[in-house]
Amino acid sequence: MLIIGLAVWGFQERQMKKNVMIHAENHYQQAFHELNYYVDSLEESLGTTLAMQTRDTMRPQLVETWRLSALAHAAANELPLTLMPFNRTNEFLSHVGEFTYNTGVKSTNDRKLSDKEYKNLQQLYSESRTIRDGLRDVQAKVMKDHLRWMDVEYVLQDKNQNQDNQVIDGMKRIDNQATEYTDSFSPENPKNVVLQKKNLNPIKGTEVSGSQAVSHLKKWTGLSNAQVVRVAKAGKGSNVPAYEINMKAKKRSLSASVTKKGGHVIWYLFERPVRKETLSLYEASQRSGNYLKQHAFKNMELTKRNKYNHVAVLTYVLRKDNIRVYPASIRIKVALDNGEILAFDQTDYLFNKCDNVPLKPGMSEAEVQKQLNKNLKVQETDLAVFQNATLKNVLCYEFFATRGNDTYHVLLNAANGNQEKVELLKE
Repeated sequence: MLIIGLAVWGFQERQMKKNVMIHAENHYQQAFHELNYYVDSLEESLGTTLAMQTRDTMRPQLVETWRLSALAHAAANELPLTLMPFNRTNEFLSHVGEFTYNTGVKSTNDRKLSDKEYKNLQQLYSESRTIRDGLRDVQAKVMKDHLRWMDVEYVLQDKNQNQDNQVIDGMKRIDNQATEYTDSFSPENPKNVVLQKKNLNPIKGTEVSGSQAVSHLKKWTGLSNAQVVRVAKAGKGSNVPAYEINMKAKKRSLSASVTKKGGHVIWYLFERPVRKETLSLYEASQRSGNYLKQHAFKNMELTKRNKYNHVAVLTYVLRKDNIRVYPASIRIKVALDNGEILAFDQTDYLFNKCDNVPLKPGMSEAEVQKQLNKNLKVQETDLAVFQNATLKNVLCYEFFATRGNDTYHVLLNAANGNQEKVELLKE
């Protein structure tokens, strides 16, 4: 009995240790992917700022860049990198934080950036691209070779061990490429801006039960034989009453949300690894377009086609009276190995109220175009409804313009010419 007891105790100890290691590894993986995301967003935000004209129009973007630099700092600090040199990259993030705080948050004047400030901004943008590319390379190796951050921690802790590790080598390479900055990081953290709730579009239809919501989901996805794992009412933070549903089909998990009223599928995710590509982005867009037609969506226009890890992410917006209505958007993920629809999200299309937006511009296109940065070369112009930072839907002129090798999407208010958004379009 004593031997059996010791065996059980030993097994339980091993299980507890295994669970702790799994939890730690998941924490590290999440922190690293967050670091990649924030640095990626930081690079885009800095590039966007370069296309803006005055400090007044730059200020919201500089505040956003400041916020992203703080979040990137926090994510980097969650990784087991304190045992290895990562100083230069952290100093870069600190420099971004201090520069954007001083020029966008602390400064109250609306003058243009000085030549020195603009040159500094360009340098930060160039630097961010180098760091972004380095992190992407490490991320690709981590995912391809299933590398573990716990192994990184063990190697770093063992000073007698030769530090031969792909992740360590990659992070050191990023650090060596980073320009050395000595300015200290501004300690202030950006405040969370509490935005008012959206004016929700009233959902149509009669109320459905949990089992009826499951039936709607199975019909929508075509997975009639899926096994139901869990059905629960959405939490208090949800905008509308809905059911959260988990199912299993084809040995994979499916998560979804279905409205209680009308049984509308808000979103679903049927994730799986995609190892290869046999379809192009064009072919994927044909699959997603057919998918929308099958589900009776009309007048939807494809506005974005992106590709991540052999998966196409396609964004559609409603076209109304020949005007793009961006708040009414739908996103679809398509596997590029066989064209399977992996995810669908119509949250914005379903909930955003866009019927009360006046669709007649108050200013001419030529008048509004004068507000653009003179360094931008306009390639295409259109009218569009856009939801601005205050969650108000406004009619805008949208300009697709270039500056050097970069392409920008600029939205200016059609009533007064004010800048609503500047977006750096990625390749």
